[in-house]
This record gives sequence, structure tokens and C-alpha cells, in this order.
Amino acid sequence: EVTALQEGKVLAMSCHGAINTRADYDIVRKMRASNLVLGPLLAREGHATVSLPGGCAIGARPMDIHTDGLEKMGAQIELRDGYLHAKAQGGSLKGAVIDFPFASVGATENILMAATLAKGTTVIKNAAREPEIVDLATCLRAMGAQIDGDGTSSITIQGVDRLHGATHRVVTDRIELGTYMLAPAICGGEVECLGGRISLLESFCEKLDAAGISVTETDTGLKVARKNGRIHAVDV
Repeated sequence: EVTALQEGKVLAMSCHGAINTRADYDIVRKMRASNLVLGPLLAREGHATVSLPGGCAIGARPMDIHTDGLEKMGAQIELRDGYLHAKAQGGSLKGAVIDFPFASVGATENILMAATLAKGTTVIKNAAREPEIVDLATCLRAMGAQIDGDGTSSITIQGVDRLHGATHRVVTDRIELGTYMLAPAICGGEVECLGGRISLLESFCEKLDAAGISVTETDTGLKVARKNGRIHAVDV
């Protein structure tokens, strides 16, 4: 149950009652990130049927790294008719040491969420370190999860019996933030991006500065403007 408050800026979500453990293709195909229901459903309900994702076509991004990690935690996963049919042996996932072949944001998020309710300790090695990982871990900790090491390449999760509700402010989308920060660089003028922080886009801000774009933090976000009316070419 989802209730929108304040014109969509605030969502109040409730997960009481029966949970639908099937994510159909017609929904999942619209956004690749829908595959992130797999880990939480397995952890909470012990089984899930999730369509293979669609979404943006930016190269080969298979689900193998997600399913391999969940299988190490005791899940049995079978691919049939375009769906991942997953079941936790004995009804619950178990802690494991999972060493990713490369740092994947989605796989880190899926395993991180699954591990919060798994029995025992899970260690994610070669974990993604993006701000979104830290933000997710912050939210999960507010819900009662025990997580250490987020923001580094090794995250340790001690499984708990259950999570509870919490209030959480979602981190600013870095792609949207960077896009709007480029507006005054292209057109002139000044833009203040509410909710922005230099720490979210440090390398990007360094290149803007070198190109002649001023980026300063305010009490509410980032203020962006050309320094002296001209911009310069820079190597990236």
C-alpha cells in the first residue's frame, strides 16, 4: 500500500498483510531496477518469481552475478519462460561470503537487502561503493538492519529476525543533478540544485571548476554559475 503525500514528494508505504511474490514481465520490463525485488522477496517470503528485466540497453548486463550470490546464500533458482523462479532452502536464506567478479551496484543492493533477514553473517567482497549503496544501507539501518562497511569494497551484514518502519530521505539522483548543473554552463545564468552535495559528484565538480564553472554549496543544495562568462575546454 502506497500513499502519496505533499504532491508526490513524500511516499508513505505499508507492507502489512499478504505480499505478492510474483513480479510480472509487463511491469519489470519497464525498468531494469525492478529486478531488485528478487532479494527482498526471497529474504522475507522465502520464494519469488521475477521476470528477467528490460530497461535501458547499455550493453550486456546479465543477472548471473545476482543469482550466483543468492545461491551461495542457499537459494535455488531456475530460469523458465523468461522468469527467475527462486526458493530459499528451508524457507530462509543463510549468511555467506560473496566475492563479486566486478563491482555491480544492482547486485550489491540485491544481496545487501537479502542479507538483512538472512540467518547469520554475510560478507560482500568487491562491493559497489556508490552513494546510492550508502543511502540504501542508511535506510536499512534505520529499519533495524545491522550493516557495516558500506561505502567501502567490503560490507558485512549480520542478519536480524525482522525489520520495522522508518522515515528516510532518499539521496538526490546524481544523473539528474549533474544534468541540471550543466544548464548554466551551456546557457549562462545561475541554477541552484536543491538537495545536491559536492560529495555526490566530486570528480564532476572538479572538471566544472577547471572549465570555468563555479559550484558552491548552500544550506539547501548546490549553486552553479559561470565564473566570468566564459568556459574552457578540459581533459576528462
